[in-house]
Amino acid sequence: MSRKILVTESGLMNFFKSFFKAKADNKESEWLQKLRRVDPKLADVWSDYDKSLSNSMRVQKAAMDKLGLDSSHIDNFTKKYGIK
Repeated sequence: MSRKILVTESGLMNFFKSFFKAKADNKESEWLQKLRRVDPKLADVWSDYDKSLSNSMRVQKAAMDKLGLDSSHIDNFTKKYGIK
């Protein structure tokens, strides 16, 4: 049976912060493994989010580079948060 959890806005923000901190420290796989032990379905959602985020950043950077636009803010973001 599925369980519902009430999540406050601040709780969700803390979750995102912990995820991006783990990415910045290059420990997102450990973070996901801990989450997987608690809630495998939620870990799958975050894993998909991680892949989608990385793909989106690559696509945006490629599009901006193709148009000759400055993409340094994307470079800074990907370096800061360890996005591959």
